[in-house]
Amino acid sequence: MVEAKSRKRFYFLVFIIPSFFLYSLFFIYPFLNGLYISLTNWDGLTPRAPISMDAAQFESKILYKLKKESDKQYLLSVYEKNTADSTYSRLSLTGSERRKVESVIGKTGYEPDRYRFVGLKNYLDIISGKVSDAFYPRSYDQSYFNISSAIPQRIEKKNFAKNFLSKIDESARTLFDRYYDDQGDFYVLKAEYSEFGYEDKIWLIPEFEMDQKISADSVSSFIAAVKKSAVEQNTAVLESSLTSFISEHSLSDASANNVRQGAEGLYALGELKVLFAEKWNSKGFDLGVVGFTIFFAFFSVIGINLLAFALALALDTGIRGQKVLRSIFFLPNVLSMVIVALIWKMLFFQMFPRITGIDQWLSDPAKTPWLIVLVAIWQGAGYYMIVYLAGLQNIPTDVVEAAKIDGASPWQRFVHITMPLLVPALTISFFLTIANALKSFDLIYAMTSGSAYTYGTVPLVLDIYFDAFARKQAGLATAKAMLLFFVIFIITGLQLYVMKKKEVEQ
Repeated sequence: MVEAKSRKRFYFLVFIIPSFFLYSLFFIYPFLNGLYISLTNWDGLTPRAPISMDAAQFESKILYKLKKESDKQYLLSVYEKNTADSTYSRLSLTGSERRKVESVIGKTGYEPDRYRFVGLKNYLDIISGKVSDAFYPRSYDQSYFNISSAIPQRIEKKNFAKNFLSKIDESARTLFDRYYDDQGDFYVLKAEYSEFGYEDKIWLIPEFEMDQKISADSVSSFIAAVKKSAVEQNTAVLESSLTSFISEHSLSDASANNVRQGAEGLYALGELKVLFAEKWNSKGFDLGVVGFTIFFAFFSVIGINLLAFALALALDTGIRGQKVLRSIFFLPNVLSMVIVALIWKMLFFQMFPRITGIDQWLSDPAKTPWLIVLVAIWQGAGYYMIVYLAGLQNIPTDVVEAAKIDGASPWQRFVHITMPLLVPALTISFFLTIANALKSFDLIYAMTSGSAYTYGTVPLVLDIYFDAFARKQAGLATAKAMLLFFVIFIITGLQLYVMKKKEVEQ
């Protein structure tokens, strides 16, 4: 008996020790290392042990602060002094040697500028929203015209009345009607008021185009001065610029007349530009990183599970071609997320505009979040359909038949038999869809071509990616990753607890 227990203990240790070693190597150590990095301002590139350093700084900040002579000698054995440029350069090291160097340098308290310990600063900045204006949901004033831009050649009527025409008085409307014609679905700028036409009157004078007596920089500076006076509605500046330009370059009467016409035309457009800049706007709302993450997770989880459950119920009725339909519904899940994104991206940019006549689909910030959710549902529903179908087919038929004999209606059988017995399938499906939705990256990145901030479709995982690799803020990115880990852990833990409790009750 004692020998049997010893053998069991031996086999247990033989299996558990390697498993614990691998678990520590591939989870505990990276997790603890990531936790430390999240407390620093590391940029993702700067090493803790400098590769090259000014000789005077290396000696004063590192060498002279080491108390043990053996540590000094060790550093001098791995750092080579270059007398030509007065620097110390680190030799090529193995991983263990580099860690030893970092340990020795750590005794001096030296920290690189971009690898300093900052404590909880990253976490506090994330919670307070200091990391970015676009991190949390926010409302903002959305302007549709930049005063430094050219007057639009045509304006789509859709939303223009609400965002501009309804805000202006009668005199401003008269000004607008002077420049624009009403043509169907658009307001079109009258040809005689073209901003580019006014500029051409200045550019095409013989002194510049043929004789080359005037430099392009002089013409550009003059046009910029005229546009500035137009925005400021300063007639004195306009006249001063005109007089100076005409006299300085000794323009002929014909050229001077063309320049004056062009400048006065540009000046007249300034009043309309100011009106557009002040009145053509609306209140906008940005979900932000956190808002879109919640939005995407909520609607994709609900959508995937509802569609998967509906497909499973349909296939469980024993319809003809069940195996073929099951394969068709499951097929999108076999495809790579990037391939799925590229297929739908092509449809949204090429096929849908031809079919519907609507030009903007994926490029419309109002539609993009919903379209991404739609694609995620289409791609993921097939997998969870299999989970629900397996759960439905495992329901004992004798229980269902007994309910029929007792006079239970189809709805009563669904509520009191099917749903309670499907709780295990619901548990695993909701657990996986929540975790996957909060970690979604490749689908959104591929569909928005890296322009997710423009469309307001940046989940937390994608924001972490941009922090780490684009903005060179690895410490901040790791802090966000840690918070995401704990959020997923808490949400899935609560969900599993509630669902398991229901399983026990059933």
